[in-house]
Amino acid sequence: ELTERDVKQYIQDSLRNHQYTIQEEALETLLVKTQYSLTNSMKELDKLMIASIDTKIISLELVESLVAKTLEQNIFELGESILKKEGVKALQIYHDMLLQKEDPLKMNAILLGQFRLLLQVSYLKREGYQTLGVHPYRVKIALQQSRRFGLPLLEKAFMQLVDTEYALKTSVGIKEMQLEWFILQFCA
Repeated sequence: ELTERDVKQYIQDSLRNHQYTIQEEALETLLVKTQYSLTNSMKELDKLMIASIDTKIISLELVESLVAKTLEQNIFELGESILKKEGVKALQIYHDMLLQKEDPLKMNAILLGQFRLLLQVSYLKREGYQTLGVHPYRVKIALQQSRRFGLPLLEKAFMQLVDTEYALKTSVGIKEMQLEWFILQFCA
């Protein structure tokens, strides 16, 4: 498996071979949006090169406008907003995903996985262990995020998400409202 540095270097070399340049912020944004996947980065790079064929310069604005966020990135932003107790922003992200026809049960499952990883990283960091068997990029992001929020807050969010998943799976109430109810309760 390629490291983050390997993926970055491969993209830079590919651009150089095609006589293109990319702004440093644009490259970092591309890598984050593609989760440092070489395959996804190269697919997006083709699109960016076509869009900048006149100037042969790939800008941050171009990357932000043409490279779509993945479901996982939207969920990451949702989780971040929830932990910061930014209810309005969290609801906006959630409603946008509903408009994109994302299933609330699927969103809750991914969100639950994100919070589980945050808890694992927090517990293992406290105990001094360093291996999780998860992609290093995810661990790096989880470490950054878990440092900003205390363990009690992460545990509370995780348990409420478990309750939300139970409600979603047992069809208690309107499915689309269960995750929204969690967001409102947690951010209050």
